[in-house]
Amino acid sequence: MANPEHVRLLLTPEWGRWRAENPRLLPDLVDADLRGKDLHGVDLSHSVLLRADLRGANLAGAFLAHAQLDGAFFTGAVLDGADCSGVHFDLLDARNCSFKEAILTGATFRGADFTGSNLEGANLAQVSFDGAILDGVNLTGADMSGASLRGVHLEKAMLTNVKLKGAVLEGVMLEGLDLSGADLEGVQGTRVQFPDAKLVGARLFKAGLREANFLRANLKDADLEGADVSHSTFRQANLEGTHFFNCDAQAADFRDANLLNTEFNGAQLAASQLIGVDFRAIKLIGRVSFVRSNLTGATFARCNLRLFRFEQARLEGADMREVNLESANLDGAVLTGANLRGSRLRQASLVGAVCVDADMSGCDLILADVRNADFGRADLRFSSFVGANCAHTRFAFANCQKADFTKAAVGSANFWGSKIGGAKLPASALHWQLGRIVTAILSSTQRKKQEKEKREQQRRIRETVRLVRDLEEKDPRLRRQAQRTFRS
Repeated sequence: MANPEHVRLLLTPEWGRWRAENPRLLPDLVDADLRGKDLHGVDLSHSVLLRADLRGANLAGAFLAHAQLDGAFFTGAVLDGADCSGVHFDLLDARNCSFKEAILTGATFRGADFTGSNLEGANLAQVSFDGAILDGVNLTGADMSGASLRGVHLEKAMLTNVKLKGAVLEGVMLEGLDLSGADLEGVQGTRVQFPDAKLVGARLFKAGLREANFLRANLKDADLEGADVSHSTFRQANLEGTHFFNCDAQAADFRDANLLNTEFNGAQLAASQLIGVDFRAIKLIGRVSFVRSNLTGATFARCNLRLFRFEQARLEGADMREVNLESANLDGAVLTGANLRGSRLRQASLVGAVCVDADMSGCDLILADVRNADFGRADLRFSSFVGANCAHTRFAFANCQKADFTKAAVGSANFWGSKIGGAKLPASALHWQLGRIVTAILSSTQRKKQEKEKREQQRRIRETVRLVRDLEEKDPRLRRQAQRTFRS
């Protein structure tokens, strides 16, 4: 039970003087009934308030630093501007309380229920909220730097401009919440859920959010500089104006996302899903890596992709017309059916690349390394392979007319069935030139033979028709039979 004298003094103006005269004495307020009492500005630091009933009490501006509140009741209490640093609110019922601008640094709220409470602008740095219920809580502008929110319930919470620098968000569900302008610098959490969340202008500098779910989230103008969002999904998310500077977005899913004016500066996009993305509206700066990325049907027309990495990337049907790919690495890339007409691939590496049915007419492949690449049925007209390494490259049935292979290493290349009329081939490829001539002669001979047979067949048909007409004129029976057949 509480010390009756302490309870009496607490409710009088003498309390402050008594505390000053007895600094070593801890107020005994165990089980005290303080419901609805006006305790604003009072000094309750280090007080023993075990199981005290503070429901509806006014503690605005009060000093409760390091007070013992185990089992206390706080429902509806007002603690605006109160100093509650170091206080343990673990497992307490603090629903519908007001902690506006309160100082709660170093406090713990493990398993506590703060449903509907107002913590707007509160200082919650280094606070532990593990397992707490914060449904409907107003945390607008609150400082939660370094806070731990493992397993916290935040349904319908307000988090606009909240400061979560260095906070731990393991197992947190932030679905549909408004975190516009929030500071999430250095936050840590695997598989954090942000579906339909609003993160407009949010700062996620060096955030560790592997496997996060940003499905349909609004990250307009958000800053993800240095963040780790690898294996995360951004499907159908609004990434307009979002900054991915030196960001690790490996294996991230960007399908159907709005990437208008999105900036990828030195970003790591290896193995990411970028199917059908139009990169003309995206800012690609520095050396961006698309290694093993799925870029099927993507549009890069007239983009500057110099020194970019596309090893083993899937670029089937991609629009890469007039693209600058100088010194880019496309080793093992799949460019089946892609359009690279007029692109600059000077000194680019396409070792083992698959360019079947690709349109590469007019491309600059000077000094390019295309060893073991497959250009089967590709359109290579007017392309320049001057000095290129074409060892073991396959040009089967490709259209190489007017292409320039001067000084290129094509000795072991395969031009079987290709069109090389007007192409400039080095001496090491003269056998393919001769083969083309022989093939042309054989084809011409075969064509003439077929034309002759066709003319002979037409001649026989004409002669047969004339013979039948003569017989019908001489034999009335045959003429009547032909007439009956005609009528029927």
